[in-house]
Amino acid sequence: MKYNYFKTILIFVLGFGAIYWVYKFFAGPDSLNYILAHKEKLFILIFAHIPTLYFDALSWKMLMKKNYLGIYWCFIITWVSQTGGKVMPTGNVTGEFIRMYLSVKKGMKFSEASSTVIGDLALAAFSLLLMSIFSLMIVIFSNQEFSIIKGDNRYLGFSILFLILASMIFCIMIRKRALKYLIRKSYKIVSFKMKKKLISNLIKFDFELYLLSFRLKTVFFALIVRALGWVGGAFEIFIFLLIIGVNVEIMDVVIIESFTAIMRAMAFFVPAGLGVQEFAFVLVGNFVGLTSPIAFAVAIGRRIRELLVGIPALLAWYFLFKKNYNSTN
Repeated sequence: MKYNYFKTILIFVLGFGAIYWVYKFFAGPDSLNYILAHKEKLFILIFAHIPTLYFDALSWKMLMKKNYLGIYWCFIITWVSQTGGKVMPTGNVTGEFIRMYLSVKKGMKFSEASSTVIGDLALAAFSLLLMSIFSLMIVIFSNQEFSIIKGDNRYLGFSILFLILASMIFCIMIRKRALKYLIRKSYKIVSFKMKKKLISNLIKFDFELYLLSFRLKTVFFALIVRALGWVGGAFEIFIFLLIIGVNVEIMDVVIIESFTAIMRAMAFFVPAGLGVQEFAFVLVGNFVGLTSPIAFAVAIGRRIRELLVGIPALLAWYFLFKKNYNSTN
């Protein structure tokens, strides 16, 4: 118990230390001046985040076979679970368990809750991957030094065509249960032992995806809605940059959102992506032409939004779920 407590404190200390390192060596005081000069307008970020929450909740609801939860409760649970995933020491994965737990408390069967959450998690990962590939292809094909199609905008059509082909391959792999095949092959080839619980969870994940493959129309539209959620994150960055008086191209904020989200997803075990998110914003921001102070200001703006949205979410968790649970026991 004491070891886990110490480990949690150490992770947070290292995370905040990483943020300070990015601030000290890349951003400097100018980054905070952008925030302080427009602090009275930062509440707008709350409203800018609502579309993202709505699309995330809607894509999850679309996967439900029965109307267990209305869009209102899907929105509330998504809001609370995403916040919980950011503040818990175990990282973003915890948020998905919170989503299952709260769904069951609202009357959903555990099997339905787990299958829809797992399916939505897969759609979130795949839609992020597609958006990142799309952004990368836009960067490559629109750059005159690397472009194989110079002088026009046909690269956009090639990028979209690639996304369609990638989606088709993804669906085929799910239907053929490729993940289960890879797990079994890896288990035979790799010499070290994999935990049986991990293997069973991965196979269950593969099976839930397999079941979703028979609802391709639903999955297709849910995937589009999930992708709109990531676009909503880019819209949030765009609004923040407008607040601090920085003009930027739409595709630039899409690139920033997709690549920083990928980097943060890779560090899913880090609570709230402390340090990872800030470094990612500076790195990708520099790539699209933002100065380090502005890019770091965007990262801090994202943190401020997380607090503005997250604190009410924790209160909602208590009053809508914890309090009701305690009163019934």
